[in-house]
Amino acid sequence: MAVDVLGMGAVAMDLVLRCEDLPGEDGFAFVREEAWLPGGSCSNVLVTLTSMGVPCAVSAQIGDDPYGDGVRADLDRAGVSTQYLFTKRGGTSLHTLVAVDRRGSRSIFANLGDAFLGLSESQVDVKMLEGVKVFYTDMFAAKPALKLAMLCREMGIPTVFNLEVSPTFMESCKVGREELEEMMSLCHLLCVGREGLRGLTPAPQEKEAALYLNEKYAPEGGVIVTLGGKGAFWAGKGETISIPAFTVPAVDTTGAGDAFAGGFIYARLLRQRDMGTSLAFANACGAIKCQQPGPRFKANEKEVEEFMEGHRSEHAQ
Repeated sequence: MAVDVLGMGAVAMDLVLRCEDLPGEDGFAFVREEAWLPGGSCSNVLVTLTSMGVPCAVSAQIGDDPYGDGVRADLDRAGVSTQYLFTKRGGTSLHTLVAVDRRGSRSIFANLGDAFLGLSESQVDVKMLEGVKVFYTDMFAAKPALKLAMLCREMGIPTVFNLEVSPTFMESCKVGREELEEMMSLCHLLCVGREGLRGLTPAPQEKEAALYLNEKYAPEGGVIVTLGGKGAFWAGKGETISIPAFTVPAVDTTGAGDAFAGGFIYARLLRQRDMGTSLAFANACGAIKCQQPGPRFKANEKEVEEFMEGHRSEHAQ
């Protein structure tokens, strides 16, 4: 099956717990609702793209457990090709517990299992990139992600690296600092969340951090720092753009950064829209996701455009 976007990274099942407030230290909260929902950052990005009509495939490793079975079935339903989704016999799949309060804020607890990070370089090869227009990764697992990113560099395929967690967390997931820096040097576009910036740069502010990373690693497509409710900031070659967020009542912010990444890939790398328009489109995808429960974005291009038109007065370019 030919695809436009190949993604390598987190695929998971999430146990979502809804409560009034997130508990503090030694605190507790009453659970109003709970549900098992498919998630994982890479899955969320690819499902965002398939909702726009983009053919996608995922490369990752799951276990032959109920979590893994649920992940595969969901991706198949969403139209994401699972031809490169490997299964470890007797393995435990990545799964998470996500607590979400009434304002949409959340805390996430991850059980890595033993399949997720076990994907090896030998399981991926250049044939997976035939016809691919964009390679997306959150760098799980590191070595096969780097192998594909290096092949993409040789083949002229842009790699989008999305770093949503801190380098310290990456290290706990067997992604060393040298590997992290290698990926930032290889990628076409670096997208970093606030958590990802922690310990990554000496710059005290997010915008300064974007400029620092762009200067140090010089990705051709620039560096995006997502700022949550404050929008996003992009730094490129001698140019910067700051885009405010759309104001919406948040139901669940889980997956908003993934919807942003998927929206940006669609608008900028697949539809070649200008940078400002692409960032605004990505912000709209993130805002729409915040109004939807669960980790997955549910809208098509027309619905995103209608949302942007309805909010044009507060988000004038």
